[in-house]
Amino acid sequence: MVKFALYLLVLVIFAYGSLKLGLPKLHFVFLVAILGSVAGMVMWPLFRPVLSSIGSLLPTSANRNQDAEPQDINEGRFQKVLTKEVKKTPEPRVEPEPKPETATVSKEEIAPELPSGPTPGADSSFEALRADFARSAVYAFRPYPPHRAQNGRSKIGGLPDLPKGVAWPTAPGHGDQIKPDLPLHFLAQIDLADLPWRPKDIPNAGMLLFFGRFDENLSWAESDVAPENDIRVIFDPDYTGTETPIPKSLPPLRDGNYHFDLLFGLPGDEKTRSFPEWPLAFVTAETMPQSSALPFDAPEGYDAAHKHMLTEQLKAAFGTLETDNVEHREFHLFQPRTEQERAEGKPIVVRPHSETGFPFAPRGIALICRILRNRHAAKLEETSFDTCFEDWQGQAEGSNANSIDQRMVNAFIEDLNDFLARAADKNYGTYLKSDIERALHRLVTEAGSNPDLAKHLPEALYVAAADRHPVFLKDASNVKCPDYPRARSSNSYHQLFGHPSSAQLNLSPNGPDQLLFQLFSDWGAEMSMGDGGEFHFMINESDLNAQVFENVSAAHCAR
Repeated sequence: MVKFALYLLVLVIFAYGSLKLGLPKLHFVFLVAILGSVAGMVMWPLFRPVLSSIGSLLPTSANRNQDAEPQDINEGRFQKVLTKEVKKTPEPRVEPEPKPETATVSKEEIAPELPSGPTPGADSSFEALRADFARSAVYAFRPYPPHRAQNGRSKIGGLPDLPKGVAWPTAPGHGDQIKPDLPLHFLAQIDLADLPWRPKDIPNAGMLLFFGRFDENLSWAESDVAPENDIRVIFDPDYTGTETPIPKSLPPLRDGNYHFDLLFGLPGDEKTRSFPEWPLAFVTAETMPQSSALPFDAPEGYDAAHKHMLTEQLKAAFGTLETDNVEHREFHLFQPRTEQERAEGKPIVVRPHSETGFPFAPRGIALICRILRNRHAAKLEETSFDTCFEDWQGQAEGSNANSIDQRMVNAFIEDLNDFLARAADKNYGTYLKSDIERALHRLVTEAGSNPDLAKHLPEALYVAAADRHPVFLKDASNVKCPDYPRARSSNSYHQLFGHPSSAQLNLSPNGPDQLLFQLFSDWGAEMSMGDGGEFHFMINESDLNAQVFENVSAAHCAR
């Protein structure tokens, strides 16, 4: 705002000077600039949500992770059969550790499988501070694929297990901004008994449920707005909760501009009001404060050593994921084309079901039909395929099975290839291919809450979609475990306790507020807080000692 005021002052000075010098045309130009700048500042809050929604669909580098833009998969090096098994290196069996009793935070309590000694190559000053400032934390992550783990009741998205007699939390309201009694969206629930470690004042058992107002602006923690309008945390110590359906008055996610609605929504559909469900698993970690949160100037090399320590923590926690060591993460769905064939505009062709397993389930057919009808309606009508894919969608969504009928899928692929042949020139075919793969990303996301569907999806499909799901410890140059651990996929984990793993939030190591839960944008769960933002839930030390969670505060930080 200060910069904008200075900018207007400069324009006013130039306008006045041009008038005094007898330059009416130049004076007019400066007047137009002043009026246009003021109008733009006034109108910006009205147009910002619309521009943000439009920008999220543009093929920019900022949207590449969220929209999972595929690379060209028709080169010779990708001519492998999709269902080819990935070689797995057997892991030594590790006996589960008994859950520790409630205890204070100390380095000795950190899980032994995680590095807690000196970091190789780290700055010695950082190591000295590590002895004084290190805090234990718990990383929460989505097990991938979801059906292989023995999952508890902790989860992100889905429907909450509200305690008996507790109503769905609502916002009290604030002027014209927030309607009274507006229901809040369910974000996640954490079963404290699932945690491998917890601070001394956190109970050994009970369910923590997190709710938040997930509209287009995500304007949390404004000074004149009561925190109850933004978030609510509910604690169920006795596990009296049962899965509770969403209330009819719950508003759509992001005011109807949610990712699924923009890509797969059709006229007459109800807007999405809850996130896809995915179970959560946990691992203990060690954290250090950001350099800006230290009560003194950080020593030279602190940030580099801190980043390296975080990489080592993530490597120890997630480095053994089965999809981590796969050579290529691509959807091998289409017949290969030579460079000349691509240049000549040869249509893309979907490979037979017998080679790939595509489209894997009736839901896969439905999602492909939905995205084609949403984003390519004009092309479908132009080629007379509009009613064809409408019929296919109805047939697929009317099926209750997750397995797929051979004759049904062969007929669908035949119709899809006919459409691609008529519609796809050398430019348009790329968009069609990209949207078909977006549908498969969504199919994998829906497997998080559907174990039967998850079992029907082949290993190679999980491999192809892996960059959206587990922490992806390779950078854009395919370097294993770089010192910038979120180089490609942003955060695919969340955090409880400890120092915040983000430069967006500074909590003083000696301050009264402590981190309770840090929820990152998670593309695989289609939970995006703006441009890769994050939610922070903080609890006062006195409330933590008394195990009072009603006063938890929160903030939304955008990157």
